[in-house]
Amino acid sequence: MERATQGARIRALFENADDEVTVIAPFIKVDALRSLMEVIPAEAHLRCVSRWLPREIAAGVSDPEILDLLKTRGNFSLSLVDRLHAKLYIAGDRCLAGSANVTLAGLGESGEGSNIEVLVETTIDEPGIAATLEAIAQDERAATSSMARAARRLAESLSASKTLPGALTAHWFPGSRRPEQAYGFYTQPPSGYLGVADQILLDDLARSNLPPGLNEGEFRDAIRSLLMAIPLAEDLLTASEDTTLTRSDATSWLEAISGDDFSPNDLWIAFVNWMAHFFSDLVMKQEIAEIALRRARLLG
Repeated sequence: MERATQGARIRALFENADDEVTVIAPFIKVDALRSLMEVIPAEAHLRCVSRWLPREIAAGVSDPEILDLLKTRGNFSLSLVDRLHAKLYIAGDRCLAGSANVTLAGLGESGEGSNIEVLVETTIDEPGIAATLEAIAQDERAATSSMARAARRLAESLSASKTLPGALTAHWFPGSRRPEQAYGFYTQPPSGYLGVADQILLDDLARSNLPPGLNEGEFRDAIRSLLMAIPLAEDLLTASEDTTLTRSDATSWLEAISGDDFSPNDLWIAFVNWMAHFFSDLVMKQEIAEIALRRARLLG
């Protein structure tokens, strides 16, 4: 006897729902979600929770366009949880929990390319499920059309980008010299023809892989975390006394990550500008024999 797919099991759970149906998965594709929606009664509210990260969207495993699909249905909510890994399908107090994302491969409905997945039937009162749902409720934020557009635009930039400073390292490294424009580009990424400087900044933001919808403070903290992970920055920021970092000090590291599109000097200037902008409380840009960064205990 042919075994039921995970998609068939989810549809069987949903088809008689009369109140609310919940779909929670980090990866949700339009075609797979549509296949589940076909059996959900119109009067049942459809709640979806997912995550949108540029790398995953660029890889084709997640679609921000599910928001448009949900709008055609109505009676829905869509929220994002950036740390989401759980896969839960809920109708009433019944729940299927396991490994299957809302993709045709995850649902077992892409032929030989289907994944080997598991979904275990349980209830929302099971302690582990209840704790997961509570954590999701605390972290979720409503998805918007502007967030969907931004996520897709950053993913497109990531897919097309050929300018990848730091591509040979495990660390994100900026190439743009205009960090003061970063948040504006993050919230409303430009489209159409872009000049070189605009494209480099957009590429920087795409490679940062930040989720859409962060407010300015959250964005600043996220960029600071990325910068702090760069060995050059870490050494400077953790210095126990006032110190100065020059391009000469960073030459070997910069040469290792430079290439045809970014010279060591290009990367140095970008690094100095981003550090001075996002760590203005800790470092300052200095003009000495060459541009440098000074780590000062007290800048006032």
